[in-house]
Amino acid sequence: MKKINKQKKQGVQPKTKSEKKRQKIAKIAKEKKLEEVKKEVLVAVKKIRVKKKEIQKKEAKAKADYVFKIDDSVRLEDGKAVGTIDSIEKNIATVNYGLFITKVNIKQLELVKSSK
Repeated sequence: MKKINKQKKQGVQPKTKSEKKRQKIAKIAKEKKLEEVKKEVLVAVKKIRVKKKEIQKKEAKAKADYVFKIDDSVRLEDGKAVGTIDSIEKNIATVNYGLFITKVNIKQLELVKSSK
Protein backbone atom coordinates (compact mmCIF):
# COMPACT_ATOMS: atom_id res chain seq x y z
CA MET A 1 0.00 0.00 0.00
CA LYS A 2 2.80 2.44 0.88
CA LYS A 3 4.67 1.69 -2.35
CA ILE A 4 1.57 2.41 -4.44
CA ASN A 5 1.03 5.79 -2.71
CA LYS A 6 4.68 6.76 -3.30
CA GLN A 7 4.38 5.89 -6.98
CA LYS A 8 1.22 7.97 -7.33
CA LYS A 9 2.90 10.99 -5.75
CA GLN A 10 6.06 10.71 -7.83
CA GLY A 11 4.28 9.91 -11.10
CA VAL A 12 4.91 6.97 -13.39
CA GLN A 13 8.62 6.14 -13.41
CA PRO A 14 10.14 5.00 -16.71
CA LYS A 15 11.46 1.47 -16.62
CA THR A 16 13.83 1.27 -19.57
CA LYS A 17 16.65 3.50 -20.75
CA SER A 18 14.80 4.42 -23.94
CA GLU A 19 11.76 5.55 -21.93
CA LYS A 20 14.01 7.66 -19.70
CA LYS A 21 15.63 9.19 -22.77
CA ARG A 22 12.27 10.00 -24.39
CA GLN A 23 11.05 11.54 -21.17
CA LYS A 24 14.19 13.68 -20.86
CA ILE A 25 13.92 14.86 -24.50
CA ALA A 26 10.26 15.75 -23.99
CA LYS A 27 11.12 17.72 -20.86
CA ILE A 28 13.86 19.68 -22.66
CA ALA A 29 11.55 20.43 -25.59
CA LYS A 30 8.88 21.65 -23.21
CA GLU A 31 11.36 23.96 -21.45
CA LYS A 32 12.57 25.39 -24.79
CA LYS A 33 9.03 26.11 -25.87
CA LEU A 34 8.33 27.77 -22.54
CA GLU A 35 11.40 30.02 -22.94
CA GLU A 36 10.25 31.04 -26.45
CA VAL A 37 6.80 31.94 -25.18
CA LYS A 38 8.33 33.98 -22.34
CA LYS A 39 10.45 35.95 -24.82
CA GLU A 40 7.41 36.67 -27.02
CA VAL A 41 5.37 37.81 -24.03
CA LEU A 42 8.15 40.11 -22.83
CA VAL A 43 8.31 41.79 -26.24
CA ALA A 44 4.53 42.29 -26.23
CA VAL A 45 4.60 43.66 -22.68
CA LYS A 46 7.31 46.19 -23.59
CA LYS A 47 5.22 47.45 -26.52
CA ILE A 48 2.16 47.82 -24.28
CA ARG A 49 4.16 49.71 -21.65
CA VAL A 50 5.43 52.17 -24.26
CA LYS A 51 1.87 52.78 -25.50
CA LYS A 52 0.62 53.31 -21.94
CA LYS A 53 3.35 55.85 -21.24
CA GLU A 54 2.44 57.78 -24.38
CA ILE A 55 -1.23 57.81 -23.40
CA GLN A 56 -0.40 58.97 -19.86
CA LYS A 57 1.74 61.81 -21.24
CA LYS A 58 -1.11 62.95 -23.51
CA GLU A 59 -3.61 62.83 -20.64
CA ALA A 60 -1.26 64.73 -18.34
CA LYS A 61 -0.70 67.41 -20.97
CA ALA A 62 -4.43 67.78 -21.64
CA LYS A 63 -5.09 68.01 -17.91
CA ALA A 64 -2.39 70.63 -17.40
CA ASP A 65 -3.67 72.73 -20.31
CA TYR A 66 -7.28 72.83 -19.08
CA VAL A 67 -8.41 76.08 -17.45
CA PHE A 68 -11.04 75.54 -14.76
CA LYS A 69 -14.18 77.69 -14.89
CA ILE A 70 -17.00 78.41 -12.46
CA ASP A 71 -19.63 75.62 -12.31
CA ASP A 72 -17.24 72.91 -13.55
CA SER A 73 -17.81 69.55 -11.85
CA VAL A 74 -14.55 68.52 -10.21
CA ARG A 75 -13.14 66.14 -7.62
CA LEU A 76 -9.94 65.93 -5.65
CA GLU A 77 -7.29 63.69 -7.23
CA ASP A 78 -7.53 61.08 -4.49
CA GLY A 79 -11.24 61.49 -3.65
CA LYS A 80 -14.56 60.22 -4.93
CA ALA A 81 -16.86 63.10 -3.99
CA VAL A 82 -17.83 65.38 -6.87
CA GLY A 83 -18.43 69.09 -6.34
CA THR A 84 -18.82 72.26 -8.35
CA ILE A 85 -16.51 75.26 -8.45
CA ASP A 86 -18.16 78.34 -6.90
CA SER A 87 -15.30 80.79 -7.33
CA ILE A 88 -11.66 80.97 -8.34
CA GLU A 89 -9.12 83.37 -6.84
CA LYS A 90 -5.52 83.14 -8.05
CA ASN A 91 -4.85 79.34 -7.97
CA ILE A 92 -7.37 78.54 -5.23
CA ALA A 93 -10.85 77.28 -6.11
CA THR A 94 -13.81 77.22 -3.75
CA VAL A 95 -15.51 73.85 -4.29
CA ASN A 96 -19.07 73.19 -3.10
CA TYR A 97 -19.73 69.54 -2.24
CA GLY A 98 -23.32 70.10 -1.22
CA LEU A 99 -23.14 70.04 2.58
CA PHE A 100 -19.68 71.53 2.88
CA ILE A 101 -17.49 74.00 1.02
CA THR A 102 -13.72 73.78 0.77
CA LYS A 103 -10.88 75.80 -0.72
CA VAL A 104 -8.44 73.76 -2.80
CA ASN A 105 -5.46 74.45 -4.99
CA ILE A 106 -6.39 74.02 -8.66
CA LYS A 107 -3.48 71.59 -9.19
CA GLN A 108 -5.18 69.11 -6.83
CA LEU A 109 -8.42 69.02 -8.83
CA GLU A 110 -9.41 66.78 -11.69
CA LEU A 111 -12.21 67.57 -14.09
CA VAL A 112 -15.33 65.41 -14.06
CA LYS A 113 -17.59 67.46 -16.29
CA SER A 114 -17.08 70.91 -17.76
CA SER A 115 -19.72 73.61 -17.59
CA LYS A 116 -21.25 74.73 -20.84
